[in-house]
Amino acid sequence: MENILQQPVFSSDGFAALDAYLKELTPSKTFLLVDSNTSCCISEFVSQLTQLDPQYEVLEVEPGEESKSIEVASGLWSVLLEYGADRNSLIINLGGGMVLDLGGFVASTFKRGIPFVNVPTSLLSMVDASVGGKTGINIDGLKNQVGTFTNANAVLVEPAFLDSLSDLEWQSGHGEMIKHSLLSARFWPEILQINRKGLLPQHIKDSIDFKLEVVERDFRESGRRKTLNLGHTFGHAWESFHLAAGTPITHGAAVIQGLHLALALSNQKDLRDALNESQPWVMVASEYYEVLWMLMQSDKKNSSGEVQFVLLEKLGKATWGHAISKAQFYTALDQLNAVQ
Repeated sequence: MENILQQPVFSSDGFAALDAYLKELTPSKTFLLVDSNTSCCISEFVSQLTQLDPQYEVLEVEPGEESKSIEVASGLWSVLLEYGADRNSLIINLGGGMVLDLGGFVASTFKRGIPFVNVPTSLLSMVDASVGGKTGINIDGLKNQVGTFTNANAVLVEPAFLDSLSDLEWQSGHGEMIKHSLLSARFWPEILQINRKGLLPQHIKDSIDFKLEVVERDFRESGRRKTLNLGHTFGHAWESFHLAAGTPITHGAAVIQGLHLALALSNQKDLRDALNESQPWVMVASEYYEVLWMLMQSDKKNSSGEVQFVLLEKLGKATWGHAISKAQFYTALDQLNAVQ
C-alpha cells in the first residue's frame, strides 16, 4: 500500500531486502533513474542484486534542479510508454534529492502509480528526500509546487556512496541534519561540529528516524509534520532566487540561511549565535529584500495570503502557522546583516 511508511534498510541488509522485494514483485520491466553524476554508481549497485532483471533500462537526466520540471517528467513518461512500461513496472531512483523527487513523482503519476524504490546517494537525500513520501517538481522557478504524497515501496541507504560525495554536497546534507537537531533537541550543539570524517552511520539513522517519527503521525502534513519546514519558507525563496540568477546553491545551504532567519524571528539568540559560529549567515543585499518577499508569497505552505513560518519556542519545540509581515521580514534581515 502506497501510504505505509517503509523503514529504510542499511547497507548489506538493504541489498538483501531489495533483492527479496524484486523477487516478490517480479516487475514486468525495471528502470533505473539516474543523473549524469550518479550514473557511475550503476555497475557497483547492480552487481549486488542477484534478482535484478538483467534487461533493465537506464533513464538518465541532467543533474540539477532544472531537471525537476514538467518537461523532463513528460519526457520520462513518454520513454516509459515507448518501452512498454505497465502498472507492474518498477522505477529504481538512484541518486540525490532531485532524482528521488523527480523519480517518485513520475512513478506515482504514471498509469496512476507504479512501484518505485529510493536509493539515495547523497547525505541530503538520505536524511530528507528518501523518506516521508513527498515527490515533486518545480514550476516557474518555484520549488516543489506540483507533487504527490506517495511512499517508496522500499528504501536502501548505503553510506558507502558518501565516500565520493563532494564537500559542497556533504555540507548540504549536514544542513538538514542541523535542522532535525533543532527540532528534536538531539545532538545539539554537537551536530554543528560533526564533519564528514566524524559522521557515523548512526548519525544518519538517527536523523532519518526522527523524520519518520514525525511523518508517521501526520503523513499529509495537516499538523505536526509542518514543523519539518523549519528554515524552508525563506530557504526555498533563497534557493529559487539563486537559481533564477544563474548562481545555484545547494538545498542544504538554503536551509541553513532559512534557519538563521527562523531563529531570528523566534528571538532565539543563543541558538542563532551557535549556528552562526559554524554556519555563518550570508549577507542579503537590501535591494533583494522585495524579490525574496515576493518569492515567499508563492510558498505552498502559506494560508489566506499570509506568509507563514515555523518558529522555535525553545530547542526541541517548534510551532507552525506564524504569519510574518513584510516589516518583520525586513527587520529580521537587517538584524542578521548587522551582526556579520
